[in-house]
Amino acid sequence: MTMPKGHHYGRTQTRAYTGEYHRINANVFKPLLTTPLGSYSINSEYLSDNHRKLVLKENENGVRYVTFTINKTPHQIALKLDNSSASNKLYITCPYCQKQRQHLYAIKHAYACRQCIGLHYASQSERPQERLMRRIRKLRKELWGFDWPEVNNMFEQIAYWPKPKWMRWKTFEQKRNNIILLEKKYWPMAITQMKTTFGDRFMAEKSN
Repeated sequence: MTMPKGHHYGRTQTRAYTGEYHRINANVFKPLLTTPLGSYSINSEYLSDNHRKLVLKENENGVRYVTFTINKTPHQIALKLDNSSASNKLYITCPYCQKQRQHLYAIKHAYACRQCIGLHYASQSERPQERLMRRIRKLRKELWGFDWPEVNNMFEQIAYWPKPKWMRWKTFEQKRNNIILLEKKYWPMAITQMKTTFGDRFMAEKSN
């Protein structure tokens, strides 16, 4: 089967990223393991009608599968439960490579896995300091919450940010000190990048 052309086809683009496409998780289909066979729809405002509507069927071996008819072409996705795991994890098969996946991506005329489309994670193109900055922000949010003021502001020092009420002091200090160490590692890298980008202008503003 020939891979369909995504909406990026024909453009000059060195890489396509997962964030450009809507992703569906295998867990979306888990209720279909016990419901009657028939027509269903995925509840998502981000999908087209053809990407939402599906027909649930079952083969002679008792394996359930769903069929999406996109651009007048049927796309079958098998639902395979991993009974060997305690969580009974559900896998869905990619219509193109037939491999079991946890996620599929909605492209223009199909569903397919990341490998078949050739998608990359944004982190694969990050500079080392960008990757480190993302980790620092992640740890900040885990400690102070997503809505904490200035949680994403790298110019704000966390040394005097308060301890969450529910956390032990020893645990808090360990987590905070870990972030401080990462920030000390981050800033020399960030300053080097700023000098490369802004040159003398950055140095003049910094000295002021």
